[in-house]
Amino acid sequence: MKRYWRLFRPHYVETRRLALPVIIAQVGQITVGMVDNMMIGQLGKTELAAAAFANTLFSLPLIFGMGFAMAITPLVGQAHGQSNTSQLKFLKAGAYATNALMAFLLSMVCLALYQLMPYMHQPESIIGQSQKFFSIISLSIIPLMIFLSGKQLSEGLSNTRLAMTVTLMANVINIIGNYVLIFGKFGAPELGLYGAGWSTLIARIMMAIVMTLFIRKLKPLTASDIKLSIGKMLQTIRSIIKLGIPMGLHIFSEASAFIVAGIMIGWISDTGLAAHQIVISLSTFGFMLYQGIGAGTTIRISQFSARQVPTLIKQASQASFQIVFVMVLIISSTFLLLRHWLPQLFTNDAEVIAMASDMIVVLVLFQLFDAVQIIYSSILRGMADATIPGILTIISYFGIAIPFSYWAAFAGGFGEIGIWLGFPVGLGICALLFHFRLQKLHQNTSKITSSK
Repeated sequence: MKRYWRLFRPHYVETRRLALPVIIAQVGQITVGMVDNMMIGQLGKTELAAAAFANTLFSLPLIFGMGFAMAITPLVGQAHGQSNTSQLKFLKAGAYATNALMAFLLSMVCLALYQLMPYMHQPESIIGQSQKFFSIISLSIIPLMIFLSGKQLSEGLSNTRLAMTVTLMANVINIIGNYVLIFGKFGAPELGLYGAGWSTLIARIMMAIVMTLFIRKLKPLTASDIKLSIGKMLQTIRSIIKLGIPMGLHIFSEASAFIVAGIMIGWISDTGLAAHQIVISLSTFGFMLYQGIGAGTTIRISQFSARQVPTLIKQASQASFQIVFVMVLIISSTFLLLRHWLPQLFTNDAEVIAMASDMIVVLVLFQLFDAVQIIYSSILRGMADATIPGILTIISYFGIAIPFSYWAAFAGGFGEIGIWLGFPVGLGICALLFHFRLQKLHQNTSKITSSK
């Protein structure tokens, strides 16, 4: 036991050091999202459902953009692991260039989604409010992609505290803005639901500005004796896009499965949509905790991969799995014990509370699968392996999970709860496929190492 502890303790400590700021920042973001829903919920069930629909649609371009930006971290981590200062400077310029282009493209996607909202068979009572709220929060995609450029650059350098600091600052601004603009405090206009949208936009603009100012002084990105060449710059941009597109599709496929589920629930009832929004907020809380460990794992694996030390890659991977397993036990037990009380934090509607409580039971069922597939995907991301995992994710969610959800809800007769039953199936299959992919990569690495 002592030998086991000595072997894994350095990995526990380093993964925790890198992951803790990410977790704090992401928990802060989730907390703000929950506070948003609580405040909007005070306005009424219709406003909560309208916000749920708009946020669900906005998540489509937002999540893809976040996944695309994640490509920067392993590339920076590998360059940092090799002490390649020249490549780091090119990656800094390339990160901002590619994310700016992606922000423009995602803005066009938001415009198209806005036009399509009335045709998505949602309750007529929420369409008008949803469209206006969506038009406000869509503006935040540009500052958010600028922020993500700096965030992924700094995390690739093993600096996860910077993004945490900026995010927490923005969270405070967002909560204060919600209180002031939703309810018309301190002489501000009472904007109701739309006040939450303007508050989000203001907070994200501040995130972009502050992060950019910090990145300008972050070493070793400040090397001034290296001149940028067009050829090298284009090569760097291509490498980011080549890795970023499949990573974006990977993250998008997983998240959009939940989004499509929300849309299908809207076909059944606005009560189900409100309950779905509540449980998604709780689900995201656990997801972000596991994602924080995953972020630390990606950073470590990318640096070990650059140094070509497969033994350390395996040890760091095992340590991450052990950490999230303990987290799953704690989080799942908490959700299960408090499943009747947690929905009451968001609404006093008895029907919504009852349905959300049932959905939480299904949420507990797939927590372990979710955590395992997150760590697997983080390891693969650190090894700059994105295309195959992206394909496996699409198969798991859109080939299996979503069709199963549709069958369970409409043919199986389980209604809104049936849609949630597809998640344990999709997440479990995805985790299994990632396991096989990682085993193959380890075998290939071992063969290469033994042949040298």
